[in-house]
Amino acid sequence: MGRSKGKRETPVPQVEVSKGVPQIDILKAFAVIAVILLHALPAGVFLAIGGPFYFWQAVPIFLVVAGFTGAFAYKKYGATTLRQCYDPPLLFRRFKRLLIPFAICWVIEIVMLYYLAPDRLAGVSLPLNFITGGFGWGAYFIPLILQSVLIVPLLYLLARRSPDWMVIFALAVNIVFDVVVYFAGWPPDQTAPIYLRFIFAGALGVWIVTQKKRNNTVLAIGGLVSLIYIGLSCYTPLFTSFPGFTEYAAVLQAPAFMWTVILVLAGLAYLPANSPTLIKIGKASWHIFFVQLLYFFAPATFVYERLLIPLSSGSEGAFVMMIITTDIIICVGLGYCWYRTESRIMT
Repeated sequence: MGRSKGKRETPVPQVEVSKGVPQIDILKAFAVIAVILLHALPAGVFLAIGGPFYFWQAVPIFLVVAGFTGAFAYKKYGATTLRQCYDPPLLFRRFKRLLIPFAICWVIEIVMLYYLAPDRLAGVSLPLNFITGGFGWGAYFIPLILQSVLIVPLLYLLARRSPDWMVIFALAVNIVFDVVVYFAGWPPDQTAPIYLRFIFAGALGVWIVTQKKRNNTVLAIGGLVSLIYIGLSCYTPLFTSFPGFTEYAAVLQAPAFMWTVILVLAGLAYLPANSPTLIKIGKASWHIFFVQLLYFFAPATFVYERLLIPLSSGSEGAFVMMIITTDIIICVGLGYCWYRTESRIMT
């Protein structure tokens, strides 16, 4: 399908990749449930149960999966050129699918702030706030996914020449970006919405699709290095002198992403191909993410204070179990209903 004289290139149509790879939806389901729990429970709980090695991998898993699904779609439809990968109708459909729920969520956030905490809107540039993901915990993830739509095609085209060198290039870019951020003294929260901070994770997703022969030795060594880095970051004071250091922020760094790709590869290899409930949750994960963002923005406090605390009768264990159950039911249930409703309206 490459260019030839007098032959017009065929645009690459949009594809629902997960229809061909159900394990991707299951991975997304586990990841979005992990995000809900991350915002529901304190960091100490996850540190006590080894959460940095799986729960805290939720966002990196989403980024690896985004690289995988983008590359899978281009490979499936034989895209070989920039023009095919950046076909305007294709990009329009993808951005439309992502931006409509985000815009709805952002407007609701503004309305909630106007009535509940108007002082937080003082001096805020609304256009800039929209571009950077709005308000709420985990909002930085939104611009990352939007940027991935534009950057993953470039990684895919590089990977068509050499998947391994593409990954090395992405790692180098990631490291250079981190070094510049460190010496410039930029706060981590300001750089979190920039895809270059996570480009190595996206590249690893593209690599899964495009590599012809996997070097398991290199993969195992990289995974071991990541495990050691995560362990040192989260369970020792080794890196606490770095500006803006937190255990969770350390997991969202390039040295941890080789462990992430091993988790994704394990999921693709061993997760069942037929798990209808989890597949449905995975398909609705984008909408579930927005519901949890809005839920923890304000309603969660009301639910905890007015409902769960009285019902728990002072039992801390019962209260924690109620939090976990209630938060998952509310966020997953409303998110799936939103996804289904929007799907019917848009079709």
